Amino acid sequence: MDKSLVIQQTQTSLLQVEQLFEITQSILSLSKSQFSETGTTFRNNPYRTGYIAKTIDSKDFNIKNSFCHLSSIRSSPIAYNQVLYFGSNSQYIHAIDARTFEEIWRYRTHKEVLSTPCIDGNTLYIGSFDTYLYAINITNGIQRWKFKTDDWIFSSPLVYKEMVIFGSMDGKIYAVNKYTGKPIWQYSTDHWIISSPTLFDHNIIIGTRDKRIICLDAITGKELWNFSTLAPIHATAAIYDHTAFIGDLAGNFYALRAYDGSLKWKKMVNSAIFSSTAVSENILIFGTKKSGIYALNPTNGKEIWHKELSHASHASALLFENIAVTGTENGDILVISIMDGQTLWQFHTDDVIRSSPLYYDGKIFVSGSSLLRIF
Repeated sequence: MDKSLVIQQTQTSLLQVEQLFEITQSILSLSKSQFSETGTTFRNNPYRTGYIAKTIDSKDFNIKNSFCHLSSIRSSPIAYNQVLYFGSNSQYIHAIDARTFEEIWRYRTHKEVLSTPCIDGNTLYIGSFDTYLYAINITNGIQRWKFKTDDWIFSSPLVYKEMVIFGSMDGKIYAVNKYTGKPIWQYSTDHWIISSPTLFDHNIIIGTRDKRIICLDAITGKELWNFSTLAPIHATAAIYDHTAFIGDLAGNFYALRAYDGSLKWKKMVNSAIFSSTAVSENILIFGTKKSGIYALNPTNGKEIWHKELSHASHASALLFENIAVTGTENGDILVISIMDGQTLWQFHTDDVIRSSPLYYDGKIFVSGSSLLRIF
C-alpha cells in the first residue's frame, strides 16, 4: 500500500477519534451540568455551573425570610433535607431550618468562615480562616475530624469518591480521606489557592494565584496539564460542554478545552474578574470589579450584552433559563433578564453581596449581612 495513503488514513482516523471524543464529552458534561438541583456543594453542582434548568417568574420576588447573625455571611449557603448550611464571619458554621429559618445548631471555629460547605452522606465539609478543614455531623453539629493546613482556607471543598479536595492559602491543593481526614495527596503551587476545585471526568481543574489554570488527576494529584494566564486567578472554573470557563484579575476571560487545556477563545474585559462564571448552553455570565456584568456566547466568546454598574460585582450569579440572580459590592441583590441584562427586581441590603445564591426546593437564598430568602 502507498505510504502516503497509509499516513492519510491514519490522520483521518485520529481526527475521527478526536471528534468522537469531543462529542462524547459534550454530551456527558451537558447532562451532568444540568443535574444541578441537589444544592449540596458550591455553585449547585461539582461542575460549578451555577445553572438551574428552570424558568422563574420574577414577579414573585420579595423578601420572604431572613436570618441575622453577629456579622457578615460571605459563605454561600447550601442545603440538604430542608436544612441550610453556611459559615459566617462571626467564626461559626450554622445549620438552620430552610422553612422557618430557626437555628438548629452552630459550630464554633477560631476564625472567620468564608468557605462554602459541601455535604456527602451525613457529613458536612468546610474550611475556616483558622487553617482547618472541618468534617461535621450534619444532624447535631458535632465534629468528626479536622485537618490542619498552614494558612487560611477560602476554597470550597469538593467530594470525589473517598476524598475531600480543596485548596489553601498556603499554596497547596489537598486531598484527604473523607472518613478520617488523613492526607492522600497534595500539590504545591507558588502562591495562594483561593479558587475552588471543579470536577471534569476523573480530574479536577482549579485556578491559582501563580497565574495558572491546572488540571490534576483527582485520584493521584498528578498534573495532567497547566495553562499560563496573564494574571492571578481567584475565581472558580465552570465546566460546560467539555469547556472550562474562568477569568483572571487582569480582566482576561478564558475558555479552555477541559481535556487538554488548549485555548478555545479569550476575551478581554478590562477589569478584574473575581466572579465565578454561571453558564448554560446559550449564555455565560460573570461580574467584574469596574466594568459591570458581562454575558457572552459560550461557543465563541462574542458579547451578548454588557450591563454597566456603579459598583463592583464580585458575586457569582445563579443562572436560570430566563433570569440571573446576583449581587454587588454596595449591597444590591439584582434579578436580571438574560435576554438583555435589564434589571427586573432589585433589593438593597446594608452589606456587600459576594456569595453565590442558592436554589433549593423551589426557593432562592442569598447571603450578605443576613441570609435572605427572596423567592
